Amino acid sequence: MKKVRSNTYYKVIYKLFLPLFRIVAFFVYGVAAIPKKYKEPILVLANHTSDMDFLVVAAHISNHMYFVCDRHVVDKGLFGKLFNRWFNPIAVFKGSYKMAEVMEIIRRVRSGGSILLFPEGRLSHNGKTLNIDPATAKLAKALKCRVITFRSSGGYFKQPRWQEHMNTGWLFSSGIVNEYDKEYVANAPVEELLQHIREDLYVDAYAEQAKKQRRFWFKRGAEGITRCYDVCPKCHTVDTLYTYGRQIFCKCGYKMIFDAKGYLHGDPQIVSTTSEWEELQNEVYRRHFAAGVYFMEDKVMMLFEFKDKCEISLSNLASIGTLEGRADRIIIGDFQFLFEKIEKMELMFGGRWLVFGYEGRHFMISDNNACFNKYIALYLWATGQPM
Repeated sequence: MKKVRSNTYYKVIYKLFLPLFRIVAFFVYGVAAIPKKYKEPILVLANHTSDMDFLVVAAHISNHMYFVCDRHVVDKGLFGKLFNRWFNPIAVFKGSYKMAEVMEIIRRVRSGGSILLFPEGRLSHNGKTLNIDPATAKLAKALKCRVITFRSSGGYFKQPRWQEHMNTGWLFSSGIVNEYDKEYVANAPVEELLQHIREDLYVDAYAEQAKKQRRFWFKRGAEGITRCYDVCPKCHTVDTLYTYGRQIFCKCGYKMIFDAKGYLHGDPQIVSTTSEWEELQNEVYRRHFAAGVYFMEDKVMMLFEFKDKCEISLSNLASIGTLEGRADRIIIGDFQFLFEKIEKMELMFGGRWLVFGYEGRHFMISDNNACFNKYIALYLWATGQPM
């Protein structure tokens, strides 16, 4: 069990690290700001564009904040162990909802602490801010504290979801958008507060790039992009793409080039951005699902269960082979997961992990090359959620 120290301990540790946070924010993101200090507990809601967004927020707000982060961050490696020990984050599993963590957030604010929360819960995969659940506005009202909305832009090109490393280049912008005092938060209808939060946090990376025309150095070109995008824009076949450097090829002969500004170029020109590519891909998926075609990965995969801060392999001899979709479930080896019992499905680690909650347990399917997006799309389609 983690040893929990006093709020004072964590505030001192945070204060010691704060200058380092700002130095890294400057050299990695190009962020330099005069930080603002609040004399009361605050809830900071920020859009999520890269793994180290918290550094950008820390460069603008000097309050000690408890981070709400993914459980996998604190459970893996020396970094996770130290991060957990020094900052006492509120760790939640991706792909599940837990009231215990919500109650812990409320407890910390009522004891005088501040919270940094990324309500999207994951990195944007197409550069547009993801949908923010009404539960965020309900949590803000339950906390009865000042709410700060924070938005950064350009982080999508620093770290596209299909990469697990940071590219070279600076953010377009970052900073506090609005402040909502606790009286307004307490009295505003949930729908009104939610609309403010969504509007304040919304970013369209490509719309901003169209104005800025800023170059980024994508260290590994388009490597890994097929873990999120696996439909050829020209022939609409699935799982026929491969990459080399900045080039993306299909077995049909079609080729695209991913440029330093994050745009796609092909002959003929079909999609220019990953947003357009995703829209086309989802339409292809819908046609397949409507026709009863649900896809299958015939590669070697691994299935793990997260339990007691470790990964328990459920694989036979470390491999269980195929992942198969059905109209109402996914099947991997001897395991079947009904969509109606899955809480959420998410991608992690540059698209290499498909994580989800199932009947109170937490699972991960792992593969270095598969595109798990199609199974998330199938889950959303089967449960009537927007893709």
